[in-house]
Amino acid sequence: MNSTQQSTHPRVVLILVDGMRPDGLELADTPNMDAIVHAGTFTLKAETTFPSVTLPCHTSLFLSVPPERHGILTNTWVPQVRPVPGLFEVLHQSGKIAGSFYNWEQLRDLSSPGSLAISLMLRNLESPDVQADWELTQSATKWLTTHHFDFAFIYLGKTDVAGHDHGWMSQPYLAAIQEADRCIGHIIGTLPRDTYYFVMADHGGHDRSHGTQLIEDMRIPILTQGPGIQVGHPLEADVSILDVAPSILRILDIPQPKEWMGVPHFF
Repeated sequence: MNSTQQSTHPRVVLILVDGMRPDGLELADTPNMDAIVHAGTFTLKAETTFPSVTLPCHTSLFLSVPPERHGILTNTWVPQVRPVPGLFEVLHQSGKIAGSFYNWEQLRDLSSPGSLAISLMLRNLESPDVQADWELTQSATKWLTTHHFDFAFIYLGKTDVAGHDHGWMSQPYLAAIQEADRCIGHIIGTLPRDTYYFVMADHGGHDRSHGTQLIEDMRIPILTQGPGIQVGHPLEADVSILDVAPSILRILDIPQPKEWMGVPHFF
């Protein structure tokens, strides 16, 4: 299936570029993400959760509650004392087909057993000779173009690695954002034109780290496009990482769990 074909049902792809700061996105050469900005709704001032660390932020993204509620405060998973239904579980219970593609293994716990049609993890971030995000993108699009799905999560981790290795806003960091943009362009060019996309980060970073309440760590971009989403419209409302999962459920016409704290935006 290619971008000239139309799907007959809503499908959503969430692409997360780990550690991508809004000003990094603005400074890097990113024609594909720029196209989403012009074709949809966006904010460069969304806020992530504290601690601004990858696993806590992702857990808040998928469970739509802050870390003090879900209990994940570091990059080590611990069982929830008072479980909150996550996006993957809600989709599965609603009869939807979902897949997860990532190259950072700690994200495996974002879904409970049996809730995914496919879960693909490539251990390739540590190899300097591998285009890690591109390799993952090719694997993801190979499956997505040959299977029916309602929701797909694609995690691109190389930008965060470049930030830790070379510093946020360094040339290697900006090059990693540009490589992520190439991956995003490939995904959009492969899937049906009426696919909904959310492109975002989990946190930012400063120097060679993140995890603080500095604005450089806490501010993230969220870009979205799809049928019915306003074109070229910057969101003026306060937007949180908690708001993404409720927005995805609205697109798929699924009720939001009562435990979730986010609200839908982008329409």
